[in-house]
Amino acid sequence: MAEGQAEPSNELPGAEAPLPPAEGLRPRRFCRASLLDALPEAQRQRLEDETYEFLKRRFRELAEQFNDISKTNFNPFLLLITAPVYNIYSPYEVAERLQLGKAFHGDDTAFGRMAEEKYLSIFGAQPPAEKSSQNAAVRRRWSPIDLELTIEGQRNLMSIKAGPWTMNQSHASEMVRNFKQLHDDTGAKILIGITYGRYKNLNNKPALVERELGTPDWFDFFVGKDFWEYATGVRDVHRDMFAAIRVAQKRFADEHADRTFSERLIENRLSIATSLRKSFSVRDDEDFWGTLFNAMFESKAGLPGQPDEVPPLPPVDEG
Repeated sequence: MAEGQAEPSNELPGAEAPLPPAEGLRPRRFCRASLLDALPEAQRQRLEDETYEFLKRRFRELAEQFNDISKTNFNPFLLLITAPVYNIYSPYEVAERLQLGKAFHGDDTAFGRMAEEKYLSIFGAQPPAEKSSQNAAVRRRWSPIDLELTIEGQRNLMSIKAGPWTMNQSHASEMVRNFKQLHDDTGAKILIGITYGRYKNLNNKPALVERELGTPDWFDFFVGKDFWEYATGVRDVHRDMFAAIRVAQKRFADEHADRTFSERLIENRLSIATSLRKSFSVRDDEDFWGTLFNAMFESKAGLPGQPDEVPPLPPVDEG
């Protein structure tokens, strides 16, 4: 590198500055007096069962229920624009794009709910009663809190975030606005719990909340291992969670040994493609995009007294 030349940055343009290293290295303000060396069997079994039920729910949603184009909503602009990005040039490829998009987005949402409503409930976490108050002002104040958990006799209020990049400026502003009042009202400790990741990858929003609150001793944020150990009281509990998830995977795989989840997805993808052709009168040829795109704007098509089919758009002279 030439003398005086700026050192290249590894960050993407416009990327947010990461958490300062000191914030990740400092001792956490909250800790348990002691930790168990192993997860109790009853809790391990519940982790396994909840994971197994999660897989069953995703199977029902994707491999059983989503089998027709009418069961999704798609953006014709976006599909057409991104066709060369995802190689979408046939009804089958449209079906694949819609199916996988629904799957991945749904998986992310479903995991967040499972971690909050299923996994953490195994260890005693539950929504605070105040979140269901008949007083709208109270509900607004408690909005940034997801769960409460009593740890060694002390009430802990928790805002749960799935990963190290999940928390945004809106979340941070709401926390800064409400956390001190919540602490004053309850005397509770308040923490942000990030379910996976490492401090070095965490964005700067938790540290921003801490700074804006004045670094009080009743607030902290935990990432990954620290969060799960504090919430469960078990040392290295992520290892027990890994083992429980693998057992649940095997249970699910054994149950579907005749036809795997992936094979069922492909079957449904074919059904979605067939329904797409029928619903929009498209064919596997170069003009299928024109037919599909035009059909999405013919709002009366298929209504009583109106034709089911719409004409394709004329070919575009790309010369």
